[in-house]
Order: sequence, then C-alpha cells, then structure tokens
Amino acid sequence: MKTLILSYSLTGHNEALAKVIAEALQAEHISITEPKKRTNGTIAADLIFGRTPRTAPSPQVMSAYDLVIFAAPVWMGQPAFPLRAYWKQLKKHPQSYAFVSVSGAHTPGLSGALKKKTGIDALMVVNLPITDLLPPEPKPTPQSIGAYRLTAQDMEHLTERALQLLREHVHEEV
Repeated sequence: MKTLILSYSLTGHNEALAKVIAEALQAEHISITEPKKRTNGTIAADLIFGRTPRTAPSPQVMSAYDLVIFAAPVWMGQPAFPLRAYWKQLKKHPQSYAFVSVSGAHTPGLSGALKKKTGIDALMVVNLPITDLLPPEPKPTPQSIGAYRLTAQDMEHLTERALQLLREHVHEEV
C-alpha cells in the first residue's frame, strides 16, 4: 500500500509526529506550507469567513497514493484550516485517509467534522490531547496547554499510541 503522510503544524508538534510515523511506516512525508506566516488573527478570520488558505503542495499530490494519513492540529474543534483545500479534493475524488492530531484537548466531534468536510468517513481518527500529558491539578488552562512543549518522552509515548492505532485499524501490514 503506497502511503503518504501529509502534515501541517503550527507549533512543530504534529510535524515531529508525522516524521516519526512516516519513518515507522516507510511512507513518504510531505509538509503542507503556507506562503504567509499564520497568526491567531488569520486563524480567527479563516473560522469566521470560512476561507480556504493557500497552501503547497497542490492537493492533487494525494492522487498518487492509496492512503493519505494527515497529521495536523485541531483548532476550535475543527481540523486546522490549511487542510481545507485537501478536504475539498477528497470530496471531489474520494480516497482512503486517516487523521492523526496532537491537539490541546479531547475533541469528541472530530470524526463527524472530518466526514462533513470530506464526504467520507476517515479510516481512523487519532486525537492525542496535550491535556492527557499534564497533571490534573491545577486544572489545565488554554494558556498552560498552549505553552506546553512536548518532551522527547512525550513524543515517544504519543508516537507509540498513534502507530498502535494506525496499525490496528488502517495499516495492518506494517
């Protein structure tokens, strides 16, 4: 099975996860980039106006693969907005995909949001919330979650979890 790991990352967490997953699955990894620096203001504007940010590579790159595994953050309960062009491509040309995310907190409606955007169910949705890495007291705040930087041990733990789930549900031959 020819697999592509397609990642977008603002903090570097999802990029690091994508690289390790690609190496473990012997898959190609391509990073999604934007021509301009993303800010909280552009995130809010994309949410309010439903904009599809300009990105590279072209979403058509996915057509050369049997499976695309996206690695990206979740913003306000939605997959990162720079992936919108890729969701539109999947809606026009359905293909197998999975979604993996290091995000701030649990996002129970993520599978439904992905299906709404792509028109098809993801083979697997793996949400790895930073809140699971923080102590329960004091209660994590958006500021403490945003300021947290993954350690090497965190990355190893998250990667093992993501790979276990992907191997069980998506990529069994690996």
